[in-house]
Amino acid sequence: MPKESLTLEKPKTTETPPVLVVGLGRGSVGKSTCLAELVWRAQAAGRDPIVADFDPKSRTLSMMFPGAATPATEETADMKEAMTGLLNQMVSTRRSAVLDLGTGERALVEYGRDMPLVKFCERRGIEPVALFVMGPDDEDWRHVESIWKTGAFNPSRVILALNEGVVKGGMTVAGAFNRTINQPGFKAMMEAGAKFLLVQRLAAMAAAKETGASFYDIAIGKVAQDPVTEFMTETWLGDMEARRLQAKVTEWLP
Repeated sequence: MPKESLTLEKPKTTETPPVLVVGLGRGSVGKSTCLAELVWRAQAAGRDPIVADFDPKSRTLSMMFPGAATPATEETADMKEAMTGLLNQMVSTRRSAVLDLGTGERALVEYGRDMPLVKFCERRGIEPVALFVMGPDDEDWRHVESIWKTGAFNPSRVILALNEGVVKGGMTVAGAFNRTINQPGFKAMMEAGAKFLLVQRLAAMAAAKETGASFYDIAIGKVAQDPVTEFMTETWLGDMEARRLQAKVTEWLP
């Protein structure tokens, strides 16, 4: 029999403003998995966020969530049109959205020239959240910093997620991320109100992904899986929630 669902924060009321989470960062840093976990988390709590996959390279979220909103092509004009459609849908339905831009930040920058995205969200009662996901490579941080410096999407709610899952074997977390944490730009973002979040490595990540199912369904035994993978996934999700509570970002999420 399936176990009871994991304990999440209290269900949000209908008066709670919709949230737009935009995932940003280089490829192969685990960004799509972090965004998928946010969608599954919301669904496990009875919410139904819009999933938008604007990643022209991998379309990972589209594979995980059939029916995800996607641009017609990876051309900037189509990306901008899809962004307009997503925002209009959020306003009309009052639903939150999780957006994977992949490496399509150029479209975001150009869209920002047409319309200040953060101001639009504030005017229309949408809470914008920037989720920057990084591995330990210096280029991961430089990519994040370059996006931030454009000013295209600089909301007050910013999460700097350092993903231990892409750290090479033999390296400690401190050894891997000390350079990033001590970057002047990283410190400046933290001083401006950004929240730091360490995403711990899930040893059973490959096995969990192979099911194609929500990690939350795996954790509660709703999806058949071996006991070790089930336990590891449940523990990982519990750790994620504890870290988010400590960072005080749970209210920022869909």
